[in-house]
Parts: sequence; C-alpha cells; structure tokens
Amino acid sequence: MDYLLTGERLAVAQRWLVALEEAGQVSATAQALVDASQRRDLAFLSRVSDSIGRQVIASAEIEPERALLLSLAALGECAPTPAARRGLMTALAVGHLHTQLDGHSDTVRDIAWSVDEKLLATASRDGTARVYDARSGRQLRVLPCDGVMVESVCFSPDATQVATAGRDHVVRVWDVASGEPVRRLTGAGDIGRRVAWSPDGLRIAATFRDEVVRVWEADTGRITHELRGHTGDVWGVVWAPDSTRLATASHDRTVIVWDAVTGSATTTLTGHTEFVEGVAWSSDGESLATGSGDHTARVWDARTGTLRLLLRGHSDYVWNPAFSPDGRMLATPSSDRTVRIVSTEDAKVVAVLRGHTDTVWSVVWSPSGTQLATASTDGTGRVWDLKPQGAECVLVHGHDAPVNQAVWSSDGARLATASDDGTARVWSVDSGVPAGPVTSVGVRVWSVAWSPHGGRLALSTADGLFRVVDDAGDTVFELRGEPVEGCAWSPDARRIATGGHDGSVRIVSAVDGTELRKLTGHQDWVGRVAWSPSGRMLASCSDDRTCRLWGTTDGTQLTVLRGHGNYVEDATWSPDEMRVATASGDWTAAVWDAATGRRLDVLKGHEGRVRAIAWSPDGRHIATGSDDRTVRLWSALTFEEVGVIGVHRDKVTSVAWSGDGTRLLTASTDGTARVWPAEPDYDRLEARARGRVFRTLDAEERRQHLLPPDPA
Repeated sequence: MDYLLTGERLAVAQRWLVALEEAGQVSATAQALVDASQRRDLAFLSRVSDSIGRQVIASAEIEPERALLLSLAALGECAPTPAARRGLMTALAVGHLHTQLDGHSDTVRDIAWSVDEKLLATASRDGTARVYDARSGRQLRVLPCDGVMVESVCFSPDATQVATAGRDHVVRVWDVASGEPVRRLTGAGDIGRRVAWSPDGLRIAATFRDEVVRVWEADTGRITHELRGHTGDVWGVVWAPDSTRLATASHDRTVIVWDAVTGSATTTLTGHTEFVEGVAWSSDGESLATGSGDHTARVWDARTGTLRLLLRGHSDYVWNPAFSPDGRMLATPSSDRTVRIVSTEDAKVVAVLRGHTDTVWSVVWSPSGTQLATASTDGTGRVWDLKPQGAECVLVHGHDAPVNQAVWSSDGARLATASDDGTARVWSVDSGVPAGPVTSVGVRVWSVAWSPHGGRLALSTADGLFRVVDDAGDTVFELRGEPVEGCAWSPDARRIATGGHDGSVRIVSAVDGTELRKLTGHQDWVGRVAWSPSGRMLASCSDDRTCRLWGTTDGTQLTVLRGHGNYVEDATWSPDEMRVATASGDWTAAVWDAATGRRLDVLKGHEGRVRAIAWSPDGRHIATGSDDRTVRLWSALTFEEVGVIGVHRDKVTSVAWSGDGTRLLTASTDGTARVWPAEPDYDRLEARARGRVFRTLDAEERRQHLLPPDPA
C-alpha cells in the first residue's frame, strides 16, 4: 500500500498510462498499480465527502455560506455521497443570502429600498453613496460626496431622488436617474447622522451631533423646524406613516416623538440603559421599535410611550431595527454580526441572518416583505430571502404558524394547507401563490382533506370543529365534538373518516355529516386515518402505539398492527392493498402485511420522530417525513433507504405524492408547504448553490477538511 500513488502523482500516472495505451505499450503491472491507486483515492475521497456532509448538516445554520461552499467542494472535488447531497440540501434550506452588493471600500453604514422594489441605495464611509439594481446587485450609480464619510441614505417616496447625510454638516439630494446632485440642505452646526424623507414627499429630516433635529422643505431646501430637546448626540430619525409625527433616538438613552406641524415634543420613551441610535415606526403608526447599546430591542406604544415588548437575544449592541411592511415582524441588526427577525406578537424567532463578518448597522425590508437588505462594517450590502428556497421546486409560504398538513387537489393543480394560525388555505401548485378562499376558524387547524371529485374541502380543528366547505369557501356542513386530528375522504367521495381525541373513528356522510358508523377499540387519541384504495378498508393511527385496520362495510376490526415503541403518527396503503406502512414517534417507519398484521420490516435511518408517510402511486417507493427535517424515499421492495430528497427548516408534518408520482408535497412546522421532485436534479441544485455564495474557501478551510490546496 505504501507504493500506491495519490494526488498529483496519480494524475501524472493516469496521463502516462493513457499515452502507453495509445502506443500499445501498457504493462499489466503499471495498469494494476494505477487501478489500485485510483480505488484507494476514490475511497479516500468518499470518506472526505461523507465527513464534510455530516459537518455541514451539523453547522449549516451557524455558518450557512461556508456550508454551501463545503457542500460544493465535497460534491465537485470528492464524491457525491448521500451525506454530501443532504448537506447541500440542508445548506440551501437554511441559507438566506441572495445577493451581495460590492463596490464600497469601507464600512457600509446604511441601506435603503425604493418603494417600487427595483433599487437599493447604500451609504458608506468610503465617501460615496451608491445605487444598485435590487434584483441583480449590479451597481448603477456612484454618488461622490467629496470624500466625506456618508452615514445615511434614503429614497424620496417616488424613488426619483435620494438624500444622503454625512460628516460635512449638509444633507445632499441627488437625482437617481442621472446621479447628479440636485440641492444641498444647509444650516447644521455639526456632522450629520441620519436622514429621512417624509412619506408625503414634502419634507426631509436629519439628525446631527449638535443635538438638533432639522427639518427642511424637500423642494426648496428651506428649514422649517429645528427640534431641540435631546441632551446627547442625536442619531435615529423616522417619520410616522402619515407624516404628522417624527421620532428621534439619542445617546441620551431616550426617543422623542415630535409633532411635525408644531415642532413640539409629544412623548418621550425611556427605559433603555445605554445609548439609543435606532428607531423604526410600524406601518400602522401605532408602534415604535428601538435598538440600543444595552443589547436589547424594544417595541413601544407610539402614543403613550408604554413598553410593549422587550427583545433579548443579541450578544452585542443593537443598531437600527426595522418593522416588516405588515408590522408582524421586527428585524434587528447588531454588532454580533447577525440580524434577528422576531414576531412582534410573541417575540418568537422567525429567522437569524448570518454571514456578515463584522457589525451589521442597518436593515431594511423590501416593500413586499419577502426580502431584507443589510449594511455592514465588512464593506458589503447584502440582500436576503426571508424564506429561502431549498431543493424544492415550489415553496408555499403565507401562514404565520406551523403547517400541520398539505394535500393535493384531485386535478393536481392546487394544494390546500392546514395551520396552527387558525386557517386553511388554497394555493397554486405551479406558482405557490394563493389560489382560493381562506377559511379562518380562529384555532389550530389539525387536518385538511380534499374531495377526490370536485372542490370540497374537509378540515378539523383543535376545539372539536369539523367542517366541509365548497370551492367558494362556503360551509356545506359542520359538526362539533371532540378535537379531530385526522380526516380523509373515501375514494368514492361519499364518506369521510375522522380520528378523534375520544379514541374513536367515525365515518360520516360527505353530503350532510350524518354519522354512518363509529369504530371503537383504540385506547388513546386517534390521529390520522387512511382509506385503502378500494375504500373497503380503513387504517387508523393512535397514541396507544397501534394502527388498526377496519372493514368499512360493517365496521369490523380486521387486525391490530402492534410493535411501535411510541405514538403511531400516520399510515399509508400500498396500491394493491396488500400492505400498510406506518410512521411513528419511535423514529422508525414500519411495513406490515395487511391480511395478517405481521410486521415485514422496519425502516430505520431518521434521526427524529417520523410524523408522515405515503406510498407512491406505482407502489415502488415509500416517502417519509420526520422531525429531523428530512423527506426520505425508501424502496418498497427491499425496504432500503433510497435517499433524502428534501430538507425543511423544521419538522416535517405531512407528505403526499402527486397523482403521477413525480413529485412530493410536504408540510412543516417551519410555516411552509413545499413541492419536491421525487428524483432531485443535483446539477440544478449545485448551480443554485453557486449563485448564493460570494467567496471561495480559503487555504485554512480547505486544509481543515482535507481538501487539496488547489482545487484545479
């Protein structure tokens, strides 16, 4: 083994062997040496690829861009192992970075988005402001500010002009189309901090180190107000949505709300224990958010100054926060190099943006609320997707809470989702956009089922409501009783089966909800239920750790599938009705003989609770979804794992095949539903990943992971 070749020596030997073959002079000994060397080299590369894949899976959320780079190296330079492919899917799912704005040579202090979502503007301490195409990140204009550090930038409401504030005591106004200066707003006695254009377009306000807030007429440059009241350096400034009020933040640890007409202070927010530089107004004008050197962000009642929410989580200074356009989320940038996005209702973390290598000063939402842009000391601006696309071909997002189930319509053109946010929704499969009525019930919607014929939907809730609605969202009938976790239409669309917390399975008329049969025998809650393809049998899943099979004609219990070590979460029938597969909280799935109830095999490999299972229409594969965030395929013949075909950002709660067996639909507690190709196109995924990285692995990173110094 010591004589086997590696690296460049092996490459040279391979070229030499080819030359000998062409000349007809190759020897068996030389061929054997090269073959053996190549086998060892491939085995080593497979081990490296597998190791990198496992490290990526474990670290992707903390270092998303590095995870993408390592996944690409493992697949492109080593070997396409299952772990490396799963690593790539994981890195795509958790990596929010979309575009990087390059060009600045120093700290980028501020960033602004035009109202039409087409442009981004940045302010930098390199003495310039710049305008970029928001979609591509291409630089369009450089606005030179005589070499003076630029601290802030904002667009006019019509996006035809931008204003900048910097260290030269003036506010400059520029024409966006030409990049030419329009006017200079003067009168300040010290360096500028932040600038804000009023939503009505009539005024521009800016803050200064001399503790004065100045307001100018935007078209004439005439000063209308000098607001005095702060006792420290004034930084943040933001207009109320109706332009009647102005809020400013200061190193005196307060925020003052001013009447924009009279110039008088109306409210003062106190409570931060360190400087306050950032302040943001919610779109409804009711709330203000602040960021402080005390490592917290806070949300306040804008009229009374009452504290509504105290947000901890950052490990360093918090700078300039930003409300999402709908006010439901708050993004906070920090010197800890991250941006945290939280719900303004309950402070739950929605996402954390990681990738900047230094302080993040500013964050701004796109007007649609689907993206964010950031400015950092690392010299870049960055654009991030709130819901990044992973390996899926369609991403459906719009729910405000976990999605418990997603199902296909009978024609495969739409899908329906049930969510903890109290709604069931209908979406287009092609685009992932809303494509039907929203059914709101106010409490958790456990399950949703689409009629095999027509457009009727059945849904069940945590408070015992079971309802059937038509294609317009109007109620056909509803029942009330014990909470129902699972419901399913019979193949002939004449009956609906439900599983309830009273431990029973009910079969009701799909016309008016009349109870046709009640099946009892389970000793705990019943969850999901599944009809056999012919409708002659029914499988029910229970927290009593069993799945039971029933004859639907007379309600006879046919057999009990017993053997799981935890809750049975879901069940699916083989197309020929000879087998049933179950998913369980014991981290496994199992396949059973439907006639005898005998367990045929156990599918092991998931690293968490298996919540969902579905048999492919052609009978060849079984799909599973788990708390380990993965969607996996298994051979229905050998019961071996075929591979991971999708990775969510959180637990997978349901899985369903398309009618043609080419796609899988899943739901997740990450608040999304997704459609995945049953056979992933790994070349396409690698191409997608390369578009979301903006550097290469350095020499030390390559060395740490046993990659050659020069990938060439």
